[in-house]
Amino acid sequence: MIAKEIIEAIASEYLANTPLTLVKVKVSKDNDIDVTITREDAGVTIDDCVELSRHIESKLDRDKEDFSLTVGSARRKTIGPAEEE
Repeated sequence: MIAKEIIEAIASEYLANTPLTLVKVKVSKDNDIDVTITREDAGVTIDDCVELSRHIESKLDRDKEDFSLTVGSARRKTIGPAEEE
């Protein structure tokens, strides 16, 4: 199982220079990763979710451990890029 703390660290690294804030991270025993973010100024956009999703995916290795990833706002959930194709 991918540790929740790893996902939090990866997301926080990306979010540090953005107006976005990490709300929560959930990781199930099946590696279903759910990341929730918020944005104070204008609300979270789909592009915000896709960019964070791509960043997280770039730091993980599916050959070592498979996972599914969903990134969304507290108000609206967005499918990660792997599921958009």
